[in-house]
Amino acid sequence: MKRITLLLSLVLLQPAAYAAVYKCTVDGKVAFQATPCTSGQGSALDIKPMSSSNAATRQCQGKEIRIHFSDMPLQTTLKVLADYSGNRLELAPTIGGNGAFHYDCVPWDTVLKDIADKYRLQVTVGNGTIRAMPR
Repeated sequence: MKRITLLLSLVLLQPAAYAAVYKCTVDGKVAFQATPCTSGQGSALDIKPMSSSNAATRQCQGKEIRIHFSDMPLQTTLKVLADYSGNRLELAPTIGGNGAFHYDCVPWDTVLKDIADKYRLQVTVGNGTIRAMPR
């Protein structure tokens, strides 16, 4: 009985989910959405909430983006930026790894440039496509 009470206590004390992001694959195309995938393959991305001391104090304006990923694949983060900006994404197959990405109300292209600098990527944006390859 004590184990059940302890288990229930732990479940009830777990913090509520901040916001889920689902990566859905349908017919070979990937989409990021706030609701679970209805068809095809999908998985929830593990996105940790910001602490209340780091909470943003203003709404983002225009094409500014707020990203707080603690351990996210670089390819996924670039896909989120491409999707947010309305661009397609072309990645060199050698781009990989995970990272922490924390930006508050920063223009998406500034985030892209910062990530390119940190991960030594050559990134171009043109004709509706973001192209990324190692330098």
